[in-house]
Amino acid sequence: MPPTLRRSCQGCIRRRRRCDRLWPTCSRCHTRGKRCEYANIPLPTTVPWPLRLEIRKNFEPRVITFLTSGLGSYPASFARSMKTHFIHPDLWSHGSPPAPIRDVRALCQLHATNADKATVLPSLLHRISILARHISNPSTFEDLLASSQALLVAQCMVIFSEDPSSPYSDSVSDMLFSLGHNLWQQAPIQLSSSLSPQQAWLFGESVRRTIIVAFMLRSVYSLTKRNFALRTPFVDALPFDRRTALWDETIDTWTVVLQDSGDWMVSLHGYTGILETGHVHAIPEFEQFILAACRGRTVDMIPYPASPYSTLVTL
Repeated sequence: MPPTLRRSCQGCIRRRRRCDRLWPTCSRCHTRGKRCEYANIPLPTTVPWPLRLEIRKNFEPRVITFLTSGLGSYPASFARSMKTHFIHPDLWSHGSPPAPIRDVRALCQLHATNADKATVLPSLLHRISILARHISNPSTFEDLLASSQALLVAQCMVIFSEDPSSPYSDSVSDMLFSLGHNLWQQAPIQLSSSLSPQQAWLFGESVRRTIIVAFMLRSVYSLTKRNFALRTPFVDALPFDRRTALWDETIDTWTVVLQDSGDWMVSLHGYTGILETGHVHAIPEFEQFILAACRGRTVDMIPYPASPYSTLVTL
């Protein structure tokens, strides 16, 4: 018999940290690049770590420029309105935003108003370090989501302010991968009944979009440093809500939403496939980013059908 009944890996036991017991490597050891050893191999009771099968894709320079410009605009947008394509202020309409959101917004405002971006860099790197540690042991899932969103905004400022000749960092890539996967793995199956229909939708959509942006940013980071994107099959299977216009709608719209029982969820791969075929006209900005990151295509590269009657309505 094994000498201990402990299920956590040896590294997490030594550091007195909570282990998620993923096999063959827990999330903490994977992020730290450490060998993961178990006294007892954990039972497969959790979602396994996705295969690190990665596909290299080369994109045209104009696609890379579009993505870097788009994702690089998130910090300025967040500084102005506390809203981006994956962070929505109405999620905290009945209370103040979480501390990670408030702290990173202050840095965004400093970054936007300071002509010398390099002077803000030490504060950004310090904040990223704090958020990365906090994400590894959050108190609640809401805490994990807020910290992950703050970390993504901070990484946007750092990644797109870097000297283009600076070397590619595996630790940055692994951090973004772990962030997206951990959110997906720990997302609650059932939401609180105290949430309004709008808040429940915004919460679920915020989680989905934050995961997608984490993988998009990882891909764009690879494109800017190595001229090819990294993609995993896990990303293609992510759920996507086609009612993207709801993100910017007012509360009045939700009366209509409550009466609609349609099935609007598709896979991310399926949705970008629809976009690529040209059957969606007037593609909003966020979907344009997804199309570019997942398919390597910008809107002007899409062969749209001649007839307007083939248009699919996304809301």
